[in-house]
Amino acid sequence: MSFESSNLGLDPGLFFVERCKMFKSAFAIALLFLCSSSYAAEPRQNCPSSGKGGVAELHRDWLLTGWERDDGDPEFNFRNDLGKYYDFTRADLSLFDDFDPELKVRKTADDYGKIWYGLVPKFKSVHHKITEQPSVVAAGPGYSHSVMEFVFEVTPKQGDKMYLISRTSILWRCTPAGWKIYKEHNSARPVEASTYLNAE
Repeated sequence: MSFESSNLGLDPGLFFVERCKMFKSAFAIALLFLCSSSYAAEPRQNCPSSGKGGVAELHRDWLLTGWERDDGDPEFNFRNDLGKYYDFTRADLSLFDDFDPELKVRKTADDYGKIWYGLVPKFKSVHHKITEQPSVVAAGPGYSHSVMEFVFEVTPKQGDKMYLISRTSILWRCTPAGWKIYKEHNSARPVEASTYLNAE
């Protein structure tokens, strides 16, 4: 007889049976929750594989439209400028850029945006040229992976122009709103101005 059952004044056999029933009920509820959560979390599988709305086109657009900045552009707004590429409803993302002063992986799109609110307003303009077009590989049902290389020119509001080359790796997830960035990794290093100026 356990200390718990004796203290409750229950028959040990009856106590054991009741505990088993409680465990089975709790297990069934937990299993149902896990299964429904997993099902709800499953990505869709009807996103375009190519062309408009496809991953390659989105990756190019993410760079040349989302991150391109001209002198005199409206104030930077991460959600307005890049919202179409990110899923702001999820807290299980993996977003990293070595421009991040904290050099940490961000789990939400809003947290990722905080990096850029601290940087982009310091730039007068940012211009990009793709040096290696997106290479796309299906990564399983509802996922697609793309890698792209580009050079860019950053003109700060104060100081000299900077020239860098970056490689970006993105895992896209198919959602009801189309492909959204699920995991992202960007790494950049300085290059000579000629690398950017000579790029097509």
